[in-house]
Amino acid sequence: MTKINKKEKLDFQAEVSRLLDIVANSLYSEREIFLRELISNSADACEKLRYLSISNEKLLDKEKDFKINIKISKKNRKIIVEDNGIGMSKNELVENLGTIARSGTTKFIESIKENKEKNDNISAIGQFGVGFYSSYMVANNVTVETKKAGEKESWIWKSDGKSNYTIEESKKEKKGTIIELSIKKDSDEFLDSYRLRSIISKYSNYITFPITLHDIDEKDSKSEQINEGEPLWLKDKKSIKNDEYNQFYKNISFNFDDPIKTIHYKAEGVINYTSLLYIPTNQSLDLFNPDRKNKIKLYVQKVFISDECENIIPNWLRFIPGIIDSEDISLNISREMLQNNPVISKIKKGVTNKIINELKSLLDKDFDKFIIFWQNFGAVIKEGLYENNEYHDEILKILHFKYSLDDNKWISLDEYLKSIKSDQKEIYYFANIDKENLKRSPQLEAFIDKKIPVIFMTDPVDEFWLQNINKYKDKEFKSITKGSINLQDPKNNADKIHKNNNEINNLVNILKVELKNKIKDVRISKRLTKSPLILIADEDGIDINMEKIMKMQNKSVEDSKKILEINPNHSMIKKLSKSLDKLNHKKVSNLLLDNAYILDGNIVKNPSEFIENLTEIFVK
Repeated sequence: MTKINKKEKLDFQAEVSRLLDIVANSLYSEREIFLRELISNSADACEKLRYLSISNEKLLDKEKDFKINIKISKKNRKIIVEDNGIGMSKNELVENLGTIARSGTTKFIESIKENKEKNDNISAIGQFGVGFYSSYMVANNVTVETKKAGEKESWIWKSDGKSNYTIEESKKEKKGTIIELSIKKDSDEFLDSYRLRSIISKYSNYITFPITLHDIDEKDSKSEQINEGEPLWLKDKKSIKNDEYNQFYKNISFNFDDPIKTIHYKAEGVINYTSLLYIPTNQSLDLFNPDRKNKIKLYVQKVFISDECENIIPNWLRFIPGIIDSEDISLNISREMLQNNPVISKIKKGVTNKIINELKSLLDKDFDKFIIFWQNFGAVIKEGLYENNEYHDEILKILHFKYSLDDNKWISLDEYLKSIKSDQKEIYYFANIDKENLKRSPQLEAFIDKKIPVIFMTDPVDEFWLQNINKYKDKEFKSITKGSINLQDPKNNADKIHKNNNEINNLVNILKVELKNKIKDVRISKRLTKSPLILIADEDGIDINMEKIMKMQNKSVEDSKKILEINPNHSMIKKLSKSLDKLNHKKVSNLLLDNAYILDGNIVKNPSEFIENLTEIFVK
């Protein structure tokens, strides 16, 4: 950590400078969120100190009532947000305000940069722990004065939000943080007390600490509490309006959509807890972050305990934001003890069962809404099939896919089983992340021709859970791009392969010899009806789509040897097989292999050689 003298000028981390430049110089439609972010940070500081004070009451320093005070001065063009929470040390000031060490931040910066011209809002800023910087949408200078609970020193941080900031010692005597904003000329609306009152009521009405507002320009005015403060989750459901539920969802999730479903219930019995959970409508930007952090805040008897309790909800339900307030956990519990707490395990099971039942109910009662949900969060739910848990059967029941007989329709696995003939022993699926060209793939030709349904697996996670789940009910999952598939009808002469066709057999033998170092085998295809040839994976090899996904993750992954299947009834194959004595066998073989690569959606490895071979064959 950089050593800080009594006053020192420090440079922002590069990512902070980029973010500040975008925020400060953009015109966004919802600049009011700066106040929501500052109040949320103050509330977090109070919650952290309240939690720590359970085991160390001295940290409170005779001040047991937490509060958030907001002051405005139109005369001095100032907005001040003050709390008596945990405060920050000098090192924490540098870490929290001068550095961003979060995996999603780069993605977030790129996102708002791309949307800048569209005048989109940056309402998701709080999801990435950088909400403080939204201050620079309305302020040209920000001062942070802070003293950490339990420490003697206090500090002042100042910056104009450009390339650097200063830190110096302060004379602040009480713990907590004071943030002072010098308001820009184009942000006069935020110097109006009625405007701030409406913003606080809109975004922070259910913050559990009192939020007061005071216009210091008015001599006779007093601080007035704006928020209700009573926890929404502990109110009677009958007294809560839908708008209140929706606004609370936005407060805790930092989303701006309305939830697709609200789940509010009290569990009583072996364990007692209250849950207020939400099923979002839209994805959040951090949904696929590697840390897979959940969005649940844990309270014990209205006291905030943690928002980092990993075991409170499965990772594959991490998109569910909400509050869980338990009566059966000790207030003195440490965050480390939470991870292996038996009460937490029981709550997790109860909450998971409740969410799954609510999803089933949504599926039964409002299919269109369920599909909106599934398109956004189905890929995350499927992660639960890859993990070892007790919910595989329940998850399999709600899976939905597009399929080959009607690619505009979503079907479940049960509906798929109803659509197949009684003698079909497998659930055919086509795993391919190229959604646009899926239906046109030669892999599907015979299935479409014979009206055999094929499920489309288009999420990267599909390849992983399919290795863990081999069958549904009594039907095994079978990839149409891997191993042998025989869809021929032995009673239909048109389906018979001409085993005695010497010209075709010669072509097969030549291909085997010339391509022996590039492919595993050459076969007469029993799946092609229109295309001349195709590449498939060996039964014991890696599926073609899985290999593509692995290459996207690691470019050093080498190609596995595929099986080349040729269509003996295709005119090109017939003509080539009859002209073998006139053609260069090596060039014909390589040309056919390149064509197979192209049909598989790949780029030809040696374009000049491909054109040379193609030209020579055409000429002859």
